[in-house]
Amino acid sequence: MTTVFSANLAVCPNCNHAFNHNKVNGVALIQAVNDIDARKRMYCRLTLDSLERLSLEKTLTFDLIKKIVLDNFNDFNRDVQTTLGWGDEAE
Repeated sequence: MTTVFSANLAVCPNCNHAFNHNKVNGVALIQAVNDIDARKRMYCRLTLDSLERLSLEKTLTFDLIKKIVLDNFNDFNRDVQTTLGWGDEAE
């Protein structure tokens, strides 16, 4: 059997309590989840801002909507992979 993910030891940043299996790419799991959630909100906001801009310019077409949604979703996905240590892009 091949190991997909090896467990790490995580320490609570507040109380220094050690947790098993709660560390992702050297970052506490809670922090990784918070980072991903913040990125999700940012990409949702970017998507909506782009759609609103096109709507105000009266140039909103299905092709442009699809491009905006897919581009931002792919960027978010790359950010998640980088946060988890699977991507090779630097912040």
